[in-house]
Order: sequence, then C-alpha cells, then structure tokens
Amino acid sequence: MKTLEVRDLSSRIGNFDLGPIDLSVEKGEIVGLIGPSGCGKTLLLRTIAGLQEPLSGSVTINEEDVTFLEPHLRGLAFVFQDNALFPHMDTHDNIAFPLSVMKDREADAKVSKRAGELDGLSDYLDRWPKELPAGMKKLTAFARETVKKFNLIMLDEPFERLDKKIRIEMRSMIKRMLMALGESVLIVLNDPEDAMAIADRVFIMDSGVVLRQGSPTEIYDEPNSLFVMELFSTMGINRVGGRAFRPQDVELDDQGEEFNPEHCGPYDSKRIICNGKLGGEDVTLMLPIECRDMDSIFIRITRFFDL
Repeated sequence: MKTLEVRDLSSRIGNFDLGPIDLSVEKGEIVGLIGPSGCGKTLLLRTIAGLQEPLSGSVTINEEDVTFLEPHLRGLAFVFQDNALFPHMDTHDNIAFPLSVMKDREADAKVSKRAGELDGLSDYLDRWPKELPAGMKKLTAFARETVKKFNLIMLDEPFERLDKKIRIEMRSMIKRMLMALGESVLIVLNDPEDAMAIADRVFIMDSGVVLRQGSPTEIYDEPNSLFVMELFSTMGINRVGGRAFRPQDVELDDQGEEFNPEHCGPYDSKRIICNGKLGGEDVTLMLPIECRDMDSIFIRITRFFDL
C-alpha cells in the first residue's frame, strides 16, 4: 500500500518551476530526495505538506486525495531544516506542544518515553532552545513531530550544519528510530553517504525535475549520467583525456595506462587512496593495498563518461 502518491505535481516559487513530479512512498519505506542546493527538494516537501499551493497534479495520502486539504489535516510530521523550535518553551514543552493542543492527558508520559528513546535527550528536557547543542535541537524537533500520531514523516535536511562525528551519530540514531516507528518517511538529503545509510530508495532531482530513482546502491553502482555519477561520488571525479571517472572506477591491467603515484594513504584494510599522475594530469585513484610501494602502476578505467 502506498502511504504517499504524487502525480504530475507542479508548483512555482518566484521564477523557479517545480515539476511535473511523480513520486511514491510505500508503507514503512524510507525515501530520500537528493540533489544540488536549489534543485527544488524543499519546495516539493512544502507542496506535499500543503504549505505551497500546487499549480497542477495531485497528492494522495493513504488513498485520500489531500491536494487542497489544509496542512494540519494531512496527518504529517514535518521536521523543518531550521528545527522551528519555540524559543519561549523548554525542550519538554516544545516536544509536548502538539499533544497540548489536543489536550492529551498522557502528554508528560509520552514526552518522557520519546525523549528516552533518543539518546541523551532526556537530560535536556528543562533546557531552552538557545541552550541546546545543535544535535539536541534536531532531536527535539524530531521528537516533537513523532510524539503524535501521523501518516508520513518528512524531514528537510536533518543532518545539515552538524560536524562529522555528530552527523554520523545522529544518522544512526534517527535511522534506528525510523525503523522502530515503522512509518513511511520522505527525507531531503544532500550527502550520498546519508542516502546510502538511511534510504531504501532515492529520487535524484535537478532543476525542479526527477532525473532518476532507484536504490542508493543501484544508483551508486550504475550511474546513468555524469551528473548522477558526480552527485554520488564522495571522493570527487577525475577528468583526464576527455573522460570523467571516479577514483574507484579503475582496475589493475598490465596492458593499461600508466599511473605514477605521488602519495598514498590507507582507505580500508584492503584498499589505498593514491594521488598521482595519469596521462600527465592529477588524479586520485582507489587501488589494492599491494600497490602501496609501487612507483608505476598500470590501470584500466572500467566506467567513465565522455566530457
């Protein structure tokens, strides 16, 4: 069963046009939206949520057409990029806010339970938003939206502006929580590592349209364009002799091209990352660890796009 189905959805803000977009999220599925800044990911979320008026198309949630339904009637949990915490409320009251509106008599117990499920948040229930570390602000916003009943949770770049250590911890924590909730998720991401760690399926966007969809592993292994390859490459792209390829898209070949490493460092127990020259140009390659002491290595590029 589809929790969310978007058909031919289009919208506009200023001079930017979104769509038409077709998208779906199955029950219990985590779907990521990934693309460069300004490609329309947040506008798509806001249009689905009813915060931006569509120009055409439809939004269906649990088989009900909600295209023109008020945002608060759609049964959505929406974690905004800036967290949108109430500055005059402490953490407890921020989380409890949607329950207070509904006059839920079990609000305190539900807040305590949800905070206890998010590592460390219980220790900050009496703190004001301005006193919270960045990671705890994110968790407070997440707790507030998931402490209530909802059909679909939407998260807008929840890992942005976090340092790497906190980002990885937060990513693991939210992934565990999302899996425990078992609800459908639509999440905006900018980092392919986040997509690989979090999403079951991703939609790649650029300039207001979807270019491709599939599992993160499938897209990583078989990019269908230079844009997709570059977007999903965490180590950048090499450009040599009219070809573009990733550091990992090479293999040893005695009849291949000569690579002269200048500096190599460990990547994992079996591979190294080397900077050096290929065809007289600077490149970065991922190679087997047995290559670490070689002055000259012959390689073949296994996947590339013409420039």
